[in-house]
Amino acid sequence: MRAKQLLAWGAVVGIVSFLLVLAGTDKANADFKPELKLTLTNTQPETTGDLKIDFGIRDPKDVNFGGVVSFLPGDFGIVRGDKIPIGEPVGNLDALATLGLINSPCNQKLAVHFDFVNATTDKSSTVSFKDLELEAGQTSAKGFGTKDFAEDKDGNGLLDAIDHWPEFIDRVTGNVQPFRRSAGVATVAGIPVLLQFLIYNPGTTFDLPGEDLEKLLPHDPSYGFPTIVLLQDVGDPEIEPEPGPITDFCTPLTSTNIASGKVYDADRDGTDNKHDSCPYDAHPVMGTHDADFDFLDSQCDPDDNADTGKNEDQDSDGTDNFADNCPLVANPDQKDTDGDGIGDACDKDPAKPDGELDLGMNPQAGKYTFNIFTVGQRDADNDGIMNSMDTCPYQPNKGDSTVLNSGDADGDGLDAACDPNDDPTSHGTNTDQDADGYLNRQDNCPLVPNGQESKDQPTGNQHDADFDQIGDVCDTSPDTPDGELLVKTLTADVTIGAGGAGGPPTNCPDCEKPTDDPAPKKESLSPNPQTKEDNGGSDTTTYLIIGGAIAAAVVVLGGGATLLLRRGR
Repeated sequence: MRAKQLLAWGAVVGIVSFLLVLAGTDKANADFKPELKLTLTNTQPETTGDLKIDFGIRDPKDVNFGGVVSFLPGDFGIVRGDKIPIGEPVGNLDALATLGLINSPCNQKLAVHFDFVNATTDKSSTVSFKDLELEAGQTSAKGFGTKDFAEDKDGNGLLDAIDHWPEFIDRVTGNVQPFRRSAGVATVAGIPVLLQFLIYNPGTTFDLPGEDLEKLLPHDPSYGFPTIVLLQDVGDPEIEPEPGPITDFCTPLTSTNIASGKVYDADRDGTDNKHDSCPYDAHPVMGTHDADFDFLDSQCDPDDNADTGKNEDQDSDGTDNFADNCPLVANPDQKDTDGDGIGDACDKDPAKPDGELDLGMNPQAGKYTFNIFTVGQRDADNDGIMNSMDTCPYQPNKGDSTVLNSGDADGDGLDAACDPNDDPTSHGTNTDQDADGYLNRQDNCPLVPNGQESKDQPTGNQHDADFDQIGDVCDTSPDTPDGELLVKTLTADVTIGAGGAGGPPTNCPDCEKPTDDPAPKKESLSPNPQTKEDNGGSDTTTYLIIGGAIAAAVVVLGGGATLLLRRGR
């Protein structure tokens, strides 16, 4: 399936306002200039800190990402996923993408926001990415989406992609076991979108559906922890491409991720204090949490009766329950002295944060090297337009595909360089030139039908064996990719503390050791009684990795997922 080179990897570090601009000297590489800026609020050894990551391509003339591979040094502390309650918030990301819709140029901006939570790595209970057919007489399952991953069939308040293992993952990565997975679901134009990142032990060998990134990806354990990022089910060899309204995924493409180094969850029920209306009373794993829909959880709602209990401002202080940090005690000022998400008026100890759960840990003082690999998309005819956006991939375009009607007099999305009739006055306009169901700018062979597979057309439905984003039926060499694969490799030396011999944190017993068995323990959704004091400290690096991974995910795989719609498999 296509999208093999659209896989993205992300693992990032704590760097204070460190800007990486990947610039090249030759013409091809000069058109691929990703930027990565990372800011860590605390670079002290063996402590936590918030991380902000800005990542993307700002020049609209640059080619888009084809892949990103990053590694975090093995000395950085990463908390295992089975040591963090499932559903615990772990990050968020805002991305701004540039799209071409329905044969139009790249002039539509799309803002996307993801909230991420800790997700299970237990493969014994799986969920399909697809929308499985309901049994006779069965109504729609709980949840806002139609895809199985975005439903909540077991009624525990978690979407099924969080507390169940999406079964397509192993078809993308091979049967390898991550020790940490985080996932977020965002609703885009009414469609649920799943974004995940998975962290593996150093030296993990993946079985990707293609060869480009496999050849590029180092397997030396000394590089550290690889993180793989998945958007939707991109890379799954069982994907069936479908025509859609997004016909191009363009640049600029940017994202900003803010990842805190810790979270506060007083009752360890997987819902942080800020979002928990009953922060000292763990909610049950199964069953209804709010029968009267007043945003006050059942376990502390004085009247949760669906007929009589609904009161959206239980304490009548002017702040509705969903936003009130003390929903049962009036506190119009919403004061929260210790910043733990519980208002002073109902905080057991307003001077000390309740339920601190660190998500990672800086290593010992030292200098660490991070390796980041980026891959830009191919351009077969060297006209500056990547194959994924080039309707004439073997002939230099007469126009600019990012500009309305440039080189396209009849406005059908097909550049004049290969349009058999570009005269709008003589019935030249044909938005699907080969009549195969894919609009010209979405079709990886706009002049040759390849919309459906059949006995006579076995390479139909946008099939692209060499993943160069040119369909097999019009590819001059369908088994050999056309166009240079633009590769940027960079390293960054990062100093923690005043420098020194380095080494893993000594105060993070739940951090993954590179030699640990990544197979997860049987996880429970029940509250975790472990506290900061008895777990030996904090674990920030996990979050740092997560932050970087998220950034890479939306920027890189955001493009990849949409290209999949255009270019098929």
